Amino acid sequence: MTSRDAKLIREHLASLKGWIDHWKVDVECKLVPTASSLILARAHAEGALTLLDRIETEQKEAA
Repeated sequence: MTSRDAKLIREHLASLKGWIDHWKVDVECKLVPTASSLILARAHAEGALTLLDRIETEQKEAA
């Protein structure tokens, strides 16, 4: 894994954590998360998983 890959994964996870923290506040205020926030959070999770899948494939090919 390159440092760029690690940085991208870290960015995706930090954004996802931000959304989770936002939703926690929403719940405390008895609000419902918006569909758009769920879509954005899912995109960050999918982005991180895609990167990890690519890294795993590259490692298997290199072995």
